[in-house]
Amino acid sequence: MKALGKGSIAAIVEAGLGITRIVLWALIGLWAAAFLAYLAFVGLISTGALNPSLAELGNGQNLHIRILGSDGAAIDNVQWTDWHLIVPALLIAGVGIGGALIIVTQLRLMFLSFRSGEPFRRENANHLRVIWITMVAIELSRYVLMGLTAALLYQVQDPSVSAISLSLDGERLSTWGSILILIVLAEVFREGARLKEEQELTI
Repeated sequence: MKALGKGSIAAIVEAGLGITRIVLWALIGLWAAAFLAYLAFVGLISTGALNPSLAELGNGQNLHIRILGSDGAAIDNVQWTDWHLIVPALLIAGVGIGGALIIVTQLRLMFLSFRSGEPFRRENANHLRVIWITMVAIELSRYVLMGLTAALLYQVQDPSVSAISLSLDGERLSTWGSILILIVLAEVFREGARLKEEQELTI
């Protein structure tokens, strides 16, 4: 099977990205509903409209949360009303889903041009640029939200938290390496598009 053109591998990948994009839109809807429902839940409990016992999971089954980059055993016995833990976790999830949607959308647009058999277009360089900028924004947002979580834990002095440590693990370093590769690829596609345009003008 050929790599580019109609009926190619690029066409199959483009179709798969289209399905993934629909799934991500559905996840964004679910995330938004969950976020608003949680805010309403905490608000109703704080005003006394709901019984505070609803915040407990019952039967000794407390909520366990692992914050990205933190000590996994440091946070325990968390209740649903511990917004200073739940809200940052929801925001991190929202940033991840939203960023994934942007990246998948840009990749799909790229593979549409691959399916047409014309990979070297200025638009593809722009798509790659949007992808790496989105990845940078996702990573920076994660760091900010992790720092915000640590600050809130210190401010609230939650008894469910014994300790917290934030670190930059190997997975995050590989992400930054991928970003650098995408920056180079964006310039390669931009230069390829420029040379193609010059060749067409010469002809």
